Amino acid sequence: MGVVADSGLADMMAHLVLSNDSSTLTSNTSDYVYYPSVGGSVTITGTVFNAPVVEVPKMNYMPIVPIGMFDVLDMSGVKNVFLLSQFWDEPKYRKYYTSRTWNTVIIDNALYEDDNAVEFKDVLEIAKELRAQRIFAVGPEDLKSGVNTAKLCLEALEDRPYLPTNTTMMCILHERPNEMKLQYKVLQQVTRPLALGVSIFSYRLGYNRGDLARFVGVDKSKYYMHAFGWDNILESYSLNGAGFQSVDSSLAVTAAINGIELRDDWQVTRDPGKAGVKASTRAKITDEDFSDEVKHVALDNIVFLQECCQSMR
Repeated sequence: MGVVADSGLADMMAHLVLSNDSSTLTSNTSDYVYYPSVGGSVTITGTVFNAPVVEVPKMNYMPIVPIGMFDVLDMSGVKNVFLLSQFWDEPKYRKYYTSRTWNTVIIDNALYEDDNAVEFKDVLEIAKELRAQRIFAVGPEDLKSGVNTAKLCLEALEDRPYLPTNTTMMCILHERPNEMKLQYKVLQQVTRPLALGVSIFSYRLGYNRGDLARFVGVDKSKYYMHAFGWDNILESYSLNGAGFQSVDSSLAVTAAINGIELRDDWQVTRDPGKAGVKASTRAKITDEDFSDEVKHVALDNIVFLQECCQSMR
């Protein structure tokens, strides 16, 4: 840990020396907080506190791209991806994701776009075909009830005493603060590894998802957290601060096919809700033909959004 000074340590903090290689830092404030990012030690008036290396996970952008932009995804260097399970029977889609090795894969249950979710057992079957260090399989879900979603996830885990070592269920927290807090309380019964997601609907209802996670009291040292969908790039600050480790979106591609280079015009908004998404000018996952110009913009948009995830902290 770093050293946190309060008003009771004002005299001690009058002289603070950071010893890490040859670095020296002097502070005269009683409110100074130091979190070493590469280890080292802190000396306060002759007392040495060893500071271990603390790596705070950085959020990753998981771009959703159509089949005709798989070459763009390769060029981007992205190794963390978000799979849409409803397209798994599409041969080119399936072949691409099973022919590469990934760091992290999230397999969605398709309930965002479709009226019926892909069953959890089928999501797990997809996971078996992938080569990835870790896989998060989105569990069963009730869009109308966070508590029932938690109940369904508990039942699905009870039916499956063992999951593959690289596979963890992800439960989606719904959607308003009190409902989410109650759902999180129910999920504390789970003693096995579990990941959590928060949907874009919370954001579109006017809630800051980073603040929601803090309000709920999510233990970010215990749970992998993912943000489903991304409408506002500046939300990266609150998501990173709350401990989210990934966010998915087709924003890079949607912007590209509309001629938007996000580095120059990143203050974009998206129409909320399913109707807005379906009515917007966007690529379908099965689309294959894109100009070199659109692909170039999509590539730069992906790289830019990943940079935003890493730097907006």
